[in-house]
Amino acid sequence: MSEILPLFPLGSVLFPGALMPLHIFEPRYRLLIRRCIDRQRPFGIVLIRRGSEVDPSAEPYAVGTEAKIVAESLLPDGRSYIVTRGERRFAVETLMPEVEPYLVGQVRYLDETDGDGALDRASLALDALGAYLLAVVAVTDDSRGERALADDLRGAQPRDLAYRIAGSLAVDAPQQQALLELETTSARLAEETRILNRETELLRDLLVRLRERGERPELN
Repeated sequence: MSEILPLFPLGSVLFPGALMPLHIFEPRYRLLIRRCIDRQRPFGIVLIRRGSEVDPSAEPYAVGTEAKIVAESLLPDGRSYIVTRGERRFAVETLMPEVEPYLVGQVRYLDETDGDGALDRASLALDALGAYLLAVVAVTDDSRGERALADDLRGAQPRDLAYRIAGSLAVDAPQQQALLELETTSARLAEETRILNRETELLRDLLVRLRERGERPELN
């Protein structure tokens, strides 16, 4: 079943379960946020494919994430800071640019399917994440983030793990969008494992160069 959802095109991807702070300053988005708060309704965040965040004609990708407002701080001049939490993914079926001052879309919410081998791929993704974080620690000599993330993800369900890893990867927005659009958790975990393995090898190569200059110890 399709629903009408106000849309907020951004230069960033919101994943289900993730928090995203936003600075609301444009009049059209002030109106959008005020209506969502007054009506206790969510809105949709979509990555911009072409254009910019201040461009009313910006073209978004067709898959986005429902955003629930969980905190708001009003400023005296009408601007505000909000914090949103990602909820359901959706596909935009039709854009309705003339309905409101802000973009509106007819959307269809997407199913969340684990797919074949999700548990095994979750295990592989965790191993790949561990190797990547070890390489980060070796290069940066700072283990605080590594410990926090590793502890937080221990025992997570495959779906939650996949989205947490997706939000933590140091990749550009189109690559994050590609992860968001994958149909199953299993496919998302497999792609994340590939990215993590690739990034780990790059960090290992960097570490070799740092060791040659005597700046870092051996990576075990």
